[in-house]
Amino acid sequence: MVRWRTTTLRAWRGLREFLAVQVELHERAAVLDRPWEEDLLHWAGDGHELHGRLVPPPGRGRGTTRSGWCPGVVPSGAASPWTGPRSPA
Repeated sequence: MVRWRTTTLRAWRGLREFLAVQVELHERAAVLDRPWEEDLLHWAGDGHELHGRLVPPPGRGRGTTRSGWCPGVVPSGAASPWTGPRSPA
């Protein structure tokens, strides 16, 4: 009984993690499909960077995913989505 419960819990945890990744990817695709929202003010990354220049209209969604990802956030050592891959120096 304990073994079945452990296996079931592990399966549910794996499914939940898989679905969380799928939601994040869907949100990123939705943000990339609305490039004009990059100009709306939003907190990006871990909430340490303010991006944009326009105040969003009332009731408007945010230009980031739930985790704070936006196209303007480039991790260190990565290429910008606007410039493409880095060329070797």
